Amino acid sequence: MTFKSALEIDCGLRYMYDSLCIMSSCGRKMLLNSDMMTTKSDIDAYYLRLNDIYSKNCSQIAHKLMLLKDIHNTLSRLGDGTTLDDIELFEVKHLAILSSQIRTLLVELNITAIELPQLDKVVEILDPDKLNIPSFYVYDSYCEELREVRKQMKALQAHGEELSDESRQELSTLLQRHADLELQVRESLSQQLKAYLTQLVDTLNNLAYLDILVAKAEQIKEMNLCFPHIIEDTHTLYNNMYHPAVKALLAEQGKEFMPVDIAFGNEPVTIIGANMGGKSVVLKSLALNQLLAQYGFGVAAQECSINPVEEIALCIGDEQSIVKGVSSFAGEILAIDNVIKKIRAGKKILALIDEPARTTNPVEGTALVEGLLEVINSTKGAFILTTHYNIENKSVKRYRVKGLRDGKMDYTLEETHCGDVPHEAIAIAESLGIDSQWIAYTKKNLNN
Repeated sequence: MTFKSALEIDCGLRYMYDSLCIMSSCGRKMLLNSDMMTTKSDIDAYYLRLNDIYSKNCSQIAHKLMLLKDIHNTLSRLGDGTTLDDIELFEVKHLAILSSQIRTLLVELNITAIELPQLDKVVEILDPDKLNIPSFYVYDSYCEELREVRKQMKALQAHGEELSDESRQELSTLLQRHADLELQVRESLSQQLKAYLTQLVDTLNNLAYLDILVAKAEQIKEMNLCFPHIIEDTHTLYNNMYHPAVKALLAEQGKEFMPVDIAFGNEPVTIIGANMGGKSVVLKSLALNQLLAQYGFGVAAQECSINPVEEIALCIGDEQSIVKGVSSFAGEILAIDNVIKKIRAGKKILALIDEPARTTNPVEGTALVEGLLEVINSTKGAFILTTHYNIENKSVKRYRVKGLRDGKMDYTLEETHCGDVPHEAIAIAESLGIDSQWIAYTKKNLNN
């Protein structure tokens, strides 16, 4: 799954992407097309590079990366044997000079996460007069005949419009020769540069990669994210996990996000609690942080150990599809059935299911959830669902939202051995200040 595809998952990944300060278009393009890492070795190697960047002050590098242009099309034309025009030759020269400047900064900062090829020969080809400026011009020094033709043209043009017919004809001939000679120079330069095509492509890609690393490192510092500890075939663990987008929204309202501790392995997990208990936010946080870890971002927790998976399935919200002609219940059940099929096929998956069968009656809904938990005895990844049904299954790991404490909602989780959902709906409704007579009649009917 590419990062661009992962942005469609409604878990907050878009917020993290939008807050990422990538300087170049080719950096963003590379990130969007990047595949999710699924092995411990790949993820560990990535975070080793990211940590190298994180530990250094890369502000000067970031400033330089603002000048990076996506010239993949130009390099593709060069590889096809096309003669580059002045703008394209300028783009190649600009890339070579910019790379040389950033390469110097990498050496000064002792950063080894990224290697940039030596492009001194490219600069030498495009800067024969050693001016060391990123503009391009077909210099006189490229061709002695070109120099002479330009001298003759200048002498004739010095007379302005007062040229004889013979002189005008001579100038026309010189202009044509000038164009032919410049074309020959561009052809020669393009042929010489083609020998360095691999180094140029590697340079552009490595600079885009560096741009992504610098942006991620800065985001980790700004949001106080953590580097994940990647594990295999054991429990995933989060201490003080949070959701950055929700945390930022609450901060705007003068409120504070309550971080969550949670651990899970291959056994099914249920999270119980009343509505408005924050269960859906927990699932979205788990999906988000799993994706962040497997795409090489900082993770929103104080510390964490994460087991990589092949796919994240987040079944949350209204699954109704007008196009497919299915109801909310049918859409939800079909989505969960698809998850079961993948698990049975041996796929390592993190399945996060929000209140399955909530749109049907409580009796059948409870039975459906019980049956689902019996089907999912264990997975190669993890299976976590939230519910407000009372679940009797004893073979699952249980968490409950702590709920109302001293009149305030506590959204943190605690492990429990009881499957009964706390009865807090009326208390929560009262805390929202709803109609007092409605509350009174509700309590009367409950007592009856």
